[in-house]
Amino acid sequence: MVADNMVIQRGKPLQLSGQAPPDLAVKIKVTWNKKRMQTTADSTGNWRLEVPVGGADGRPQTIVFEASGFGDISFSNILIGDVWVCSGQSNMVMPLDSVSPFKGVLNFREEIAAAAYPAIRVLDVQEYQNAAMSTGSPFSWKVCSPATAGNISAVAYYFARKIHKDLNIPVGIIVAAVNGSCCQYWANVETIKSDPVLAAEYLSGSSSLYEGMIRFLTNLSISGFIWYQGESNKNDAPDNYARLNAALINGWRAKFNKDQLPFYYVQLAPFTEEYANILASGTQTAPVVYAKFREAQAKIRSVPGTGMAVAMDVGELDNHHPRNKKPVGERLALLALKETYRKNVQCYGPQFASFAVLDSVITVHYLEGTAQKLNTLDHQSLAQVFYIAGTDHVFRLAKATIHGNTVQVIAPAGTPFPILAVRYAFTDVAVTNLQNGAGLPAEPFRTDNWNN
Repeated sequence: MVADNMVIQRGKPLQLSGQAPPDLAVKIKVTWNKKRMQTTADSTGNWRLEVPVGGADGRPQTIVFEASGFGDISFSNILIGDVWVCSGQSNMVMPLDSVSPFKGVLNFREEIAAAAYPAIRVLDVQEYQNAAMSTGSPFSWKVCSPATAGNISAVAYYFARKIHKDLNIPVGIIVAAVNGSCCQYWANVETIKSDPVLAAEYLSGSSSLYEGMIRFLTNLSISGFIWYQGESNKNDAPDNYARLNAALINGWRAKFNKDQLPFYYVQLAPFTEEYANILASGTQTAPVVYAKFREAQAKIRSVPGTGMAVAMDVGELDNHHPRNKKPVGERLALLALKETYRKNVQCYGPQFASFAVLDSVITVHYLEGTAQKLNTLDHQSLAQVFYIAGTDHVFRLAKATIHGNTVQVIAPAGTPFPILAVRYAFTDVAVTNLQNGAGLPAEPFRTDNWNN
């Protein structure tokens, strides 16, 4: 797993292994540690050695392998920093550049031209299924530059760039993502089999991409995972998906031998295949398939060490692959900066706490610390995506306004009192603009559990 230009995880041991003639001594020299290390191949020719790694270091390092009777093998231009595995489906695959079927990120030419970050290194894992990639298979890390950045995953790039700039450390991103892939393909089969509900629903086809693209990474020391997936599972029973993704997280942590490796993921952006058929209406007639799926994604945060980046303000209603990927990657980075690196940053947008009703006015309150300085994106008029339901369980679009750190909603005419439920952006297609002072969007919510 050693290669030129790679980033080695700081503060955690580097696991080295290989093959040699039985009983042959293998010597390893690394430039960050003056101590010469040695191991011996066993009777089957396998050898393994754990090399201590200290703090981050942006100076190029070298690893040299020596064995009597064989030429030295050397790897160079290696940095010491933090390594993150970036996985999922097409919205994680989507590069900065305009490469079919993707249209490129916003201002992609300018973004690529400015991407001179030699301390960011990228490993793109080739798509393999079922048969695990051999640790000896060829792979290469690339240095982030205007010449290479166009083909880098946009979400992973923006994530790495913010971590690198805020912490001034090298960052390695390992991108293992496949267009149209389902969550169960990435989960290791043991975790599927251990849960009767998941085994009944997902065992067929499970683990193929884990075996081909993740398993060979598990000997690496890493900082954590970022994940952008869900479109291919959107028609699953929502509770099943939440259970499946939680199992994937726990399974990966077990395989990487780290119970609390952080896992930060993206809630799906607004989109619907039925966009062209949706007509403006005073009642909620739009589909809620994605809305219920997003609700399931929010439940995954019950797994310790996880965090969710909200993307309700960057969607394109008729495009599975919204181009505004910079906020998405940077929101994932904010989660890491707050929860992993313990920096004093805001990483959460407004999260629903409760609502109160006085006559026809409903006041929506948010969790303390998430809704300071409520405002709208680019000072636009507040997007009207609050819906109110009374005793008839019919959701009617209601007029909403910002009042300090709350939102006040006026029940529309014809609503039969008392007010029983409030929904915010709980449709597939609601592109929102309500945010806090840190520019982080409010999460969609509903206060009911009705089927409509």
